[in-house]
Amino acid sequence: MKKLIVLLALMLTATWSFSLAKDKDKEKDKKNSVDSGTFGIFLNGKRIGTEKFNIEQQADEGVVTAALTVDDGNSNKSEQGSELRVSSDGNLRLYKWRSTVPTKEESIVEPKDQFLVEHLSPADQKKRDVPYILPLSTVILDDNFFSQREVLIWRYLAAGCMPKEGQLHCGPSRFGTLVPRQHIAGSATVELMGRDKIMYKGAEKELNKIKIDADGVQWLLWVDDPENHYKVIKMSIPSGNIDVWRD
Repeated sequence: MKKLIVLLALMLTATWSFSLAKDKDKEKDKKNSVDSGTFGIFLNGKRIGTEKFNIEQQADEGVVTAALTVDDGNSNKSEQGSELRVSSDGNLRLYKWRSTVPTKEESIVEPKDQFLVEHLSPADQKKRDVPYILPLSTVILDDNFFSQREVLIWRYLAAGCMPKEGQLHCGPSRFGTLVPRQHIAGSATVELMGRDKIMYKGAEKELNKIKIDADGVQWLLWVDDPENHYKVIKMSIPSGNIDVWRD
C-alpha cells in the first residue's frame, strides 16, 4: 500500500524520487497515465458543468491537464482549460489557465527568484504581473478545477498516512495554497474523517471520507481504496450546495 501511495503522489510530494534510465532521451518520452476521466458538476442537484481531466507521470515531472465547460441553462456559460506541471521534488514548474468563453483570457504562474509570479493577459489585453512571496512548493488550487483537489489528496496520503489493519490512519496536515484566478494565497488543512458509505451509480459504496478546510470553505471528499488507486469518487461543498461526481 505504501508503494502505491507514493506512486499516486509522484507529482506533488517531496518524498517521491524518480530513477532515471540510462537512455535519458528515451526516458524523456515516457508517459504514464495515473488517472483520467470526467467529473460532473451539480448545483442544487442539477448538472451545470463537466471537467475532463488527465493526470500523468512524465520523465521528471507530473502533468495535470483539464478542460472545463459550464452551462447552467440560463446565461452563464464558460469554457476554460488548465495545465499544471510539478517537478519530482514537489515544486511548481508551470501553471497555465485560459478562458475562451465568455471572454478570452490567460494567466501563467511560474517560478521567479525562488518565489512565484503570475503573468496576466486579461480580456482588455492590458498585461500585468502579480508577484507572490510564496515558496515553489505551494499547492495550486484554482477555481473550478476539481482534479487539482484529487492531487492534493494524494499528496496528503503520501505525506501523512500509515495503513493499519486494512485501513488508513492519518492525522491532519496543512498545505500552503494559491488560487490564481482570485490572486489569493492561503492554506488548506486536510484530515481523514474515517470510513463512510454513499450511493454511487445505483449501489452502496464504502469509501474514505476526507475533509479539506480551505480558508473558511469546507470540502468533503470520498476517496476510493488502494486497489482503485485512491481515486476521488465524490466531492461536496455543503455551504454552496455543490456536488461533484466522477462519471
